[in-house]
Amino acid sequence: MRARAAAAALVAVLPASTARADLAAEAYRVAGIRPGDVLSGTVSSSRVRPGDEKQVVMLATYFTGIKDEARGVNVRLEVLSREGGSLARLFSRDYGRENDGHVGRGELELVDLDGDGVNEIVVSYDDARAPLVRRRRGEVLLWDGSSFRVAWADLLEYDATRAVRDVPQERRDRYVRELDLAGTRRTKGESLVFRKKVLAVAGETLAEPRVLEEAFPLRPPPAGP
Repeated sequence: MRARAAAAALVAVLPASTARADLAAEAYRVAGIRPGDVLSGTVSSSRVRPGDEKQVVMLATYFTGIKDEARGVNVRLEVLSREGGSLARLFSRDYGRENDGHVGRGELELVDLDGDGVNEIVVSYDDARAPLVRRRRGEVLLWDGSSFRVAWADLLEYDATRAVRDVPQERRDRYVRELDLAGTRRTKGESLVFRKKVLAVAGETLAEPRVLEEAFPLRPPPAGP
């Protein structure tokens, strides 16, 4: 009995897994990325702009084949739509090109920040330009009615406490930002709210982390009557 139930469950899971693998392979092909070069990737079908149709959002960290330490790995974002049975590009970001290389460990989240039923795109990746400085960058992208735009971009993690020779003392801070989803939704999409945990200031580790609330504009308030 248990064996038959386990076998039935496996049969149910396999088609879904195969479909996800096929979708990922198709998305990589549109992006010009060989699946075998992908170090880590997320490919999701989700509504990231209004309407009944879902889009395909892909973020891939992959080997470029370039024999250069700075550009050997890249992070790419693609937003795709299904047109005539094939995927077509709606929007693309090449983080390696924008940062002159030095990127890695990309991560993707699709989350409805304002409760309107459409997911916003949250991307994070490592910025490795300075070996002794830990930088992890993040950005929030949203549909503004005609195209996707970057609504917010800044550091999610920063640690310069080890870079004694390279960074002035007043900038040898260490902090971590975390998105406050509940706080963001309370603003009805007008602001993006973070909790910033400060662990060190000017090279000195704090006895107790200092937690700050930060708010950044996300969307303009609705126009009055």
